[in-house]
Amino acid sequence: MELARDDALLLQAMEEAMWRAETRFDRAYMDAVLAPGYVEIGQSGRIYTREQVLDLPYQEIDVTLPLTDFRVEAVCSHGAMVLYTSVPGHGEHGAAHRSSIWVHEDRWRLRYHQATPVDL
Repeated sequence: MELARDDALLLQAMEEAMWRAETRFDRAYMDAVLAPGYVEIGQSGRIYTREQVLDLPYQEIDVTLPLTDFRVEAVCSHGAMVLYTSVPGHGEHGAAHRSSIWVHEDRWRLRYHQATPVDL
């Protein structure tokens, strides 16, 4: 099963928006992007609910864009898995392998995200 190129590019733009403070901490934007039941397992191993993510206070985000080793794979007719490595823009610590599950019903929405720390 293959994902349309336009969908893959859209998912990359949407995933990278999660790494821009102006969209990540815009509650209305995030409310529209996060699917009901969204769950995130952070780099620390902590589990975040949709509401906890929506309530996060504004903070600067230190990551290199575009995201490293970015790829998208279709997992079913209405879902895709996004995989990449987040690399800090400053400093040597904080890199992580990341995966996200996006679902498409009326539009693409983020359903699940997980980060695993990695030494580069």
